Amino acid sequence: MRALVIDDDPTIRLLVTKLLEEGGFAVDTAGTSESGNVLAMVNDYDAIILDLALPDGNGIPLVQALRRKSRATPVLVLTGNTDREAIVMALDAGADDYLTKPIDFDVFKAHVRALVRRGGARRTEQLSAGNLVLNRLTRIALVAGTPLHLTPRELSVLEHFLLHTGEVVARTELLEKVMDMSFDPGTNVVDVNVTRLRKKLAGAGATVVITSRRGIGFVLSATGEDSPAV
Repeated sequence: MRALVIDDDPTIRLLVTKLLEEGGFAVDTAGTSESGNVLAMVNDYDAIILDLALPDGNGIPLVQALRRKSRATPVLVLTGNTDREAIVMALDAGADDYLTKPIDFDVFKAHVRALVRRGGARRTEQLSAGNLVLNRLTRIALVAGTPLHLTPRELSVLEHFLLHTGEVVARTELLEKVMDMSFDPGTNVVDVNVTRLRKKLAGAGATVVITSRRGIGFVLSATGEDSPAV
């Protein structure tokens, strides 16, 4: 899953990013309405966390612009402004939910989970292939009903593969979209994580296989129930 945090306070951006990453999100951030608007229009997010008071204006026009473009991305307004009129205006503009600062960590995470669940039919809560199932909100992967123990990064890689089952996923795509790292031709972090994920899937008896496409990337596909997953 991927989220966008728009807030001019670097401390809040850092805190919210940490909370979202704990929930399995890859996170982009912006400190102004203008930069946030660019990111929101170009990328496909599962949630947007938006402060109303931004240095270049109120955050409400950003929500309105999203809705005019028929972008259904769920928006959670996170604001220190307790003025009821401002909150009502944000909700009427198309925001889905709001929270006031300071942030209660558990309440924030619960609101984000609810936001993603309400995010529309396109945002599937559960992904599956073969006997493998991943719940994107609880971050639990099951193989034939048995929990598969993965690191947060391995879970994110698996989620991306399941979102693109049967498609070629480039190494650069995993590096930039899943691991939030700039492309470095000398790094092997993608191959290391894919190799570990393969071993864990095979050890658990998952009926999926991750095959390499030399010089391009990887493909995850389901195998027959009696076929080995290697």
